[in-house]
Amino acid sequence: MKRVHVIELVAVAVLLACAPLQSAFAYVDPNSAGWLYQLLFPLLIAIGSAFAALRRVIAHAWSRFATRVVAVVRGERGERSEPREPTA
Repeated sequence: MKRVHVIELVAVAVLLACAPLQSAFAYVDPNSAGWLYQLLFPLLIAIGSAFAALRRVIAHAWSRFATRVVAVVRGERGERSEPREPTA
C-alpha cells in the first residue's frame, strides 16, 4: 500500500470515529436543491464549453510556459537563437 493510501485511510477512520452514533431523523425535499442545480449545471456546461473551445490556446500557452521554465532552470535565459555548445 502506498503511503498516501494509508494517510487517507487513517483520515477516514478518524472522521468516522468522531461522528456521532445517533440516528438523524430528517427529511430533505427532493426539490429543495433545484435552484442550486439550475444555477450550477449551466455554469459547469459553460466552463466545459469554454475549455473545449480554447484547449489549443491553453495547450500552446502551457507549452510556452513550460519551455520558459525549463530554459530558466537550465540557465538558457538569454540564449534563444543560438544553441549551447557542449562544454566537454
